[in-house]
Amino acid sequence: MVKKISENKILENLDADGAHADELSTGPLASIFAYRAFDLRGRFPEPFTDFRGALEALQSDIAYLPEMSGEIVAYSRDGRWFEIPTRFFIRRPPRFADREAAEQWVRERQQAIEQGKPGAQLMGYVVARPGDPIEKQIDDALAFRDCRLVGLEENDEICERVARWLADQVNGEW
Repeated sequence: MVKKISENKILENLDADGAHADELSTGPLASIFAYRAFDLRGRFPEPFTDFRGALEALQSDIAYLPEMSGEIVAYSRDGRWFEIPTRFFIRRPPRFADREAAEQWVRERQQAIEQGKPGAQLMGYVVARPGDPIEKQIDDALAFRDCRLVGLEENDEICERVARWLADQVNGEW
């Protein structure tokens, strides 16, 4: 379930000198006051109070292609913002385990094209272009990586890793 909170609610205790200490967490991430999640269609205009909320928004059913375009940004009271690297929440495993699997896929697609099967010409076009030589298609297929968002079961570990990374960024030099 995505918890929504209005931007006004997050920002209501901010003033020119920052935020009231009792409204924010303490510790290395105390200066971070909001997170934003972005998908391809901008379905999350309102900020989140923590990284987990932004991550769960991308994992929700209403997110549009988050594995292709998902971003999370953390905002600091001092005016800085930090784009959380996607390596924390988007995995890019290879499509094929080995050259043999890639070659089999290319040859099966080529056979479907030769047989005139509907849609065969477009099948896997982003993986390898069917008009290229077979060896290039195999190399392209072997190099292709799928994109997938991490599962909910990984959120605790990811939140901890992001918190450590973000603390390093916040406490680093400008």
